Amino acid sequence: MAHEIILSQEIFDKIKKQCMDVYKKGVQPELSGFIMSLMDIEGVPMHFPYHHFMLPAVLLTAASLQTGRSEEELDEMLDIAMARSQNILGGFCGNYGACGAGVGAGIFMSVFTDASPMSDETWQWSNEITGICLQKISGVPGPRCCKRTCFLSLEAAVPYICEKLGFVLDLSENIECKYHERNDECKKEECPFYPEA
Repeated sequence: MAHEIILSQEIFDKIKKQCMDVYKKGVQPELSGFIMSLMDIEGVPMHFPYHHFMLPAVLLTAASLQTGRSEEELDEMLDIAMARSQNILGGFCGNYGACGAGVGAGIFMSVFTDASPMSDETWQWSNEITGICLQKISGVPGPRCCKRTCFLSLEAAVPYICEKLGFVLDLSENIECKYHERNDECKKEECPFYPEA
């Protein structure tokens, strides 16, 4: 019998606050370092559905800085993304075949472009970016790792976002995971983010 996953609203709120703090600095963040700063928030486990919100939150913050969206607009978009991400159950990756980090990229695109089930081009983009991320995620076999799938989703999503929306986003070409010792199922050298000796 699977154990029940209990989410803490306090941690979701801390993730949102940290994003707002980054926005207020007015400097475009390097995205892998930014998402790792969210992963480092006290109380965030190695694997947990909070990561489903981190991915769209990071992208919404960077996109808002890129386009001059107001603090109020970002605040509202983060609330929408938070609510949507909380619908992605823990274990969605293995139980439903769609990792929450990849779906999180679709949440970003949907929220940022104000897409809906009746939209045309932005409906397509929201589904396409999710598909691209899931393809990238599936390139590394399981078991799941929430850190790895967030990094893979960023690598897949950022070029797509830059192409479709004309952005210039900062993502390191050499992401190194610092969480491998906390992951009992770490794939080590089979993971593209495992640090070189």
